Amino acid sequence: MKHVSMFTKIVSLFALGAVAPLAFGLTTTQAYINSYSGRTDIPVPVKIVAPEADSSLAGVKVEVEFTVDATGKLQDVHVLSTTDDAFGALVRETVKQWKFAPAKPNGTPVSMKVLLPVVVSESE
Repeated sequence: MKHVSMFTKIVSLFALGAVAPLAFGLTTTQAYINSYSGRTDIPVPVKIVAPEADSSLAGVKVEVEFTVDATGKLQDVHVLSTTDDAFGALVRETVKQWKFAPAKPNGTPVSMKVLLPVVVSESE
């Protein structure tokens, strides 16, 4: 069984933030969400849905880009690059199910672009 690892890099003109890799599992997913608790400089994930990946997808990479608007809704979700088109489409559709609290760098919600690299890796 493979797990999908994600490294999320949040980028905008005003803020730059990065988070640790994520290997999906119930505890790990919650820990990933908790690691953002209290952040206001970047969009904060409040719900993550993991794509299904089997052993044939080991090493597959997908880069998804989207915007989290000032209300926390995802906009313009698209695949920038992928080594497997079918899995790239699956990741895109799965990411559309994620929920975010918007970035509030100065106390006011703002729209921010997100780049999400996804890599299928061996489970431990």
